[in-house]
Amino acid sequence: MEKKKLLMVTPYFYPKIGGLENYAFNISKGLKEKYNWEIVVITSNHENTGYQEETINGIKIYRLPRWFKVSNTPINPMWYWQIKDIIKKENPNVINAHSPVPFIADMAAKAAKSLGIPFVLTYHNDLVKENPILNTIIKIFYFLLGNKTIRISTQIIATSQFYADSSTYLKEYKNKISIVSPGTYLPKEAKVKQLKNTILFVSQLDKTHRHKGLNYLIGAIAEVKKEIKDLQLIICGKGNDLDYYRELVNKFNLQDNITFKGFVKDSELSNLYFACTALILPSTTNAEGFGMVLVDAMAHKRPVIGTNVGGIPHLIENNKNGLLVSKKNTEELSKAIIKVLKDKTIAKKMGIFGYNKVKGSFTWDIQVKNTNKILLSLI
Repeated sequence: MEKKKLLMVTPYFYPKIGGLENYAFNISKGLKEKYNWEIVVITSNHENTGYQEETINGIKIYRLPRWFKVSNTPINPMWYWQIKDIIKKENPNVINAHSPVPFIADMAAKAAKSLGIPFVLTYHNDLVKENPILNTIIKIFYFLLGNKTIRISTQIIATSQFYADSSTYLKEYKNKISIVSPGTYLPKEAKVKQLKNTILFVSQLDKTHRHKGLNYLIGAIAEVKKEIKDLQLIICGKGNDLDYYRELVNKFNLQDNITFKGFVKDSELSNLYFACTALILPSTTNAEGFGMVLVDAMAHKRPVIGTNVGGIPHLIENNKNGLLVSKKNTEELSKAIIKVLKDKTIAKKMGIFGYNKVKGSFTWDIQVKNTNKILLSLI
């Protein structure tokens, strides 16, 4: 084959930080480095400073300006024609777009179909909001665009079999679904001082990420503190909802027990994983398609606690590598925290089990290899 060129379309891309962005960047980087793909990315300009072209790690990136945002969704009515022009210019063998953030993936699917190019939709999760008005808008989106994008996709990549089976929107298309989960890099062991009775929470702290359940975790910390006085929760991430969480901390009088670290670089975050006792992801909706931070914590041999929603049960085997609890249940969450903090033997066993699970199934090398097979089958 003379060339292998992939056009990847994603609402946001590196250096913007987030689960979808991390996935898209590492898959792109791996395909280029290990399988000699030429990678071109179309994304929105999240700084909204106009049209830009740049190259990062040998990946050519087109950053298209947005006109406006709805919740976390960048929109520009001109994108269909702009994407179509770039496709004609770059002439890729296959196009891969990432959802659930609406619009840009839908425009890419429409353009790919009009030009007869195989289109792969990487479906991270269903669009779900707890706000009834936003949920109504979401239903309209699926009716007008989302369902058609799923239908016309040549192939669909879901992040877990669990999610592929449970998704409201994917159930009719199991014959064209493949699984490529997010991955991680196995860290080198580091000599880091252990922080006693310390748990970790890692997420963006925007209003659009309230489904991560941090408010319920803060409530659970108040309960655990009654039994474990020196309990510490470290929160990593930044966002426009920080004041809301600070108010909760003040409400429960947890200023001495909860630390907001803000944005943390990968190297420092790795040290925090090694230093803490456990990581917690108490998400509240199926918007949690996978939970990459769980994999990262498991790679550091740490037990994990998560809720029984979205793709989390795909990762957490209850009482093996961590604990599953009901969503929005501070009582169950607090009991789980107490268990991993008090029983060091169980915590260590869970950490080792999780590490072996990641090593066997969830490294980026494995996920890039799986993606390469899917793409080659279409060209």
